[in-house]
Amino acid sequence: MPIVRKRQIENLEQLSGEELQAFIDSLPTGQDTISELIDHVEDELSESECNHSLQFAMRYMMENHLNFGKITSWLNENGGYCDCKVLEQIAPIWRGKFGDD
Repeated sequence: MPIVRKRQIENLEQLSGEELQAFIDSLPTGQDTISELIDHVEDELSESECNHSLQFAMRYMMENHLNFGKITSWLNENGGYCDCKVLEQIAPIWRGKFGDD
């Protein structure tokens, strides 16, 4: 039986204080950058359909010279296998904790 690892993002709602800071410190890029990436994906998907890839997230990462490998890995580990899954699996929890800035 495979071991199912709990997604890091699923714990976010319960974190505060030092635990929350440790989560933020472990991110592959800054908190604001992830918020901006989510906003970018949402803006793009409001005008286009998801092609079940990280097309818009990748474009944002390339345009902003971000560490593509680390961020993509983090998105995948937390259920963001494509742009629409970033919005379904990550964005609600992220925005619930950090707001919709």
